[in-house]
Amino acid sequence: MTSLIPVSVFNRLPLSTIPPSIQSLCQMTILVVFIPFIITISVCLSLCDIVTGIYGKNNNPPNANAKVILITGASSGIGAAIALEYAKPGVTLGLLGRNEERLNQIFQRCKDKGAECVMLKVDISNTMALIKMLEYFDDKHPIDLLFANAAQVGVTRDDSDTVEWEDAWKRFIEVNYMGNICTVMTVYKRMKERNFGQIAIISSAVGFFGPPNMCWYNSTKCALNSFARDLRYIVEPYNIRVSLVTPGIIASNMTTNPDQPVPFTNSSLANPNELAKVIKKQLESNVFCIAWPFFQVLLAWLGSTFPPRVSLMVSWAFGKLFQIRANDLALT
Repeated sequence: MTSLIPVSVFNRLPLSTIPPSIQSLCQMTILVVFIPFIITISVCLSLCDIVTGIYGKNNNPPNANAKVILITGASSGIGAAIALEYAKPGVTLGLLGRNEERLNQIFQRCKDKGAECVMLKVDISNTMALIKMLEYFDDKHPIDLLFANAAQVGVTRDDSDTVEWEDAWKRFIEVNYMGNICTVMTVYKRMKERNFGQIAIISSAVGFFGPPNMCWYNSTKCALNSFARDLRYIVEPYNIRVSLVTPGIIASNMTTNPDQPVPFTNSSLANPNELAKVIKKQLESNVFCIAWPFFQVLLAWLGSTFPPRVSLMVSWAFGKLFQIRANDLALT
């Protein structure tokens, strides 16, 4: 059936020719109709996941017999909590990080729980050194389960004396994005040859929507969210499972570092040990997106569904509140 109006007409039609009133009407329609519809569908699918998890048969969970587990960013926070959660006799843990003192503390605690541990000291932004370290470990201990967890956080306000806005982007991209991509793809190549494995990519709820004052951190986490979603499809033929972990505000060295105040109250910081338990349980059921605390992540996801004008308003308000809170912390 031939269209009455040539497609080329729409291609040449600039958005500015659409009256603002019509644009606003379309956005209100999305808010009133489309978003509730999406939320309803999401809730229904979530209920199906819950019912399947309770009543469905899963005789061969992907990591039920994971004996070799490698964790990047294992020296503190989420990485350390994951290491301690999996540490037990019969398990080999590769603990990768760049802070030798903190890494050694986790190393000893995991050994005390009966796990065989290998400490891998390397800066994840050093790509060549990282690849050699990963290949060295995998040659001796073929990895069953990988946690790509390394990250750094920071407030990136142009009016801040403690953060260089113009130069901050490089370190964030090198660590949060390139370092994790390099880790995943190096191990994936080995898993593909073995036709087995599981990869958990630790991102963040701000990968959906976050305060603009954390611009570089938000951007790298958003990229990881997209990467994990697409990678899960790509690696499926090789019997490799990929999960995305999107934590909310978790207590860690990043969120409690007094040298770089991030405006979160102690009451809003979730326990990383509880998160580690949630991650382990849901990985056993091959859940793709592991979101915890749930309502924190839900609010961030809802922010990503707003129409552009509403999204900009929310982002502006979020940024102002964030900055006020950060200034208050800096004065205390």
